[in-house]
Amino acid sequence: MRRRRDTVPRAYSITQLQADGRIYGRCPTCDEDFPLKRALLFYADAPTPEAARKRLDARRADLQARVTALRERRRRASEGATQKAIDVNIGMILERVAPVCDGFGSVPRDCRPLFDPIDYVVFNGLALQNEVKSITFLDVKTGGGALTPRQRQIRAAIEAGKLEWQEYSLEGRP
Repeated sequence: MRRRRDTVPRAYSITQLQADGRIYGRCPTCDEDFPLKRALLFYADAPTPEAARKRLDARRADLQARVTALRERRRRASEGATQKAIDVNIGMILERVAPVCDGFGSVPRDCRPLFDPIDYVVFNGLALQNEVKSITFLDVKTGGGALTPRQRQIRAAIEAGKLEWQEYSLEGRP
């Protein structure tokens, strides 16, 4: 079977590719089509034209600048993560010693630690009057920390009066 003459691929020179306004290429950066007559074309096995060399050098310099910027961002992120870990650890230590700090507002011996999801249950009056006047759920925050979603749920349940008392007996259990 013989091919029709108009379907046989033709070999083009660079000059012909750029002269024919009907031939388009696709930009690998923006994925847009463009006429090849606007492109800087050259043979790979020939010396690189000055204009192409300048563009390649500019792209390499841009790429190197981006690599340097990325390395700097990674370094800062690592330092930030390290500082955040230190802050969290210091905050956890401060939560544990908060009842003995000036201005805490509760008698340290009235405080019973939970630490998760809230820091303390305070039995107000227990230590000094030997009588519980009220119970306070208390969370210690450092460094402008905010309540977690679970802590907000606990606060909402307390504010809504959704509290109850239960007892569990181990009598008769093996």
